[in-house]
Amino acid sequence: MNRGLIGALCLSVTFALLAGCGGSQQVGQRPPQLQGDAASTPLPGGAVSHRASRPLARYSQRRHGLLYVGATYSTNTIDIFPLTGPNQQEVGSITNGIDAPWGLSVDSNKSLYVANAGNHTVTVYPNGSATPSMTYSLAGAALYALADSEGHVFVSGWNRHHRGHVIEYNAGQNRVIAHQRLGSETDGMAEDTQGNLYVAYRARGTYGSSSIAEFEPGLKKRRLLGMTIDEPQGLLVDRAGNIIVVESVNDRIDVFPPGATTPSVTVTISGIGHLAELAMKNGETTLWVSSEGGYVYSMPYPLTSSTVPTEYEEISAESDGIAVTP
Repeated sequence: MNRGLIGALCLSVTFALLAGCGGSQQVGQRPPQLQGDAASTPLPGGAVSHRASRPLARYSQRRHGLLYVGATYSTNTIDIFPLTGPNQQEVGSITNGIDAPWGLSVDSNKSLYVANAGNHTVTVYPNGSATPSMTYSLAGAALYALADSEGHVFVSGWNRHHRGHVIEYNAGQNRVIAHQRLGSETDGMAEDTQGNLYVAYRARGTYGSSSIAEFEPGLKKRRLLGMTIDEPQGLLVDRAGNIIVVESVNDRIDVFPPGATTPSVTVTISGIGHLAELAMKNGETTLWVSSEGGYVYSMPYPLTSSTVPTEYEEISAESDGIAVTP
């Protein structure tokens, strides 16, 4: 979360707890609350499918997939576009359960996960539904959520004491099974092909000295990777193990080869508001990045020194999170 936005967030009653104004409630103390319409059916590999409760207006299945864009402050909406090329007409939207959406992700079943910084929840929307089938509650801001193939959901953010953390749930159960504290804020997350979790974090009290941490499955054996990143936000790991991360304050995207602490490629996009989150389909041929100015840009992947990003979509609201169907 960029420094220029923190003051604006604190003006909202909804965001009062984000600034550390609350009491001493600890992470995981809230009782489990599974929504009545939620269905958690294990699939091969331990993935979870959630039953859709209501189809989206103007929604249609499309061969090329879907792009989700979160409108963070003014509308509290997830806007949905077809991935058929740039500047397409919106095909649907989600408002139910949305409150200052930050990070977005889509699991292997095409369910959308929305981290709501405003009401401290993660809401899950089955493919084609505008109603959440599952809600995870936190004692602090939710900035990103990620579901793995083993039936776990990880949530990053910060607690009411402004300490960053990563929280793990069993999919479909609103009960914390593991958590780790990390810096003053955690944001983007990604898994590699071995199931290791990578988390972008901000160092406590020091901007510009932030980095990425790696955890083994179960949030075990934390390892700090050693690169210095200024306000990291969006994060991906490709099949080759390259780490792709947004330095939001510098409006650039860095690519770190496995084991490297300096980027091999850097792509800068200026003039569209601070860059925010990243998205990429399983084919890894196109990379999308959002900006807080409401823009989504795309570029061919892998990135090179001659990569030229182009505008893909624009929404009429401040935004952060984006996601694409696999």
